[in-house]
Amino acid sequence: KGGVVVMVTPFTWLEEFTPKSKWLGGFHDPVSQEPLYSKDNLKQIMESLGFEKIHEEQMPLVIREHQRKYQYILSEATGWRRM
Repeated sequence: KGGVVVMVTPFTWLEEFTPKSKWLGGFHDPVSQEPLYSKDNLKQIMESLGFEKIHEEQMPLVIREHQRKYQYILSEATGWRRM
């Protein structure tokens, strides 16, 4: 009780790293065709484990691919406290 978890993720899903069956979102529900969002599923999972969200912000991240190429990404940073 009272533990804190901090997660920072851009919610980038690539099948070369994570099988699609393990994705939290980023695709459409096969039955309803409604979009499934990773952020919503993460919230549902964390709440089912007894956590409440205590903080959320966008966190910039720069990845240097080589001398002349960079990626600028906004990651989702969240803080969770176990109730």
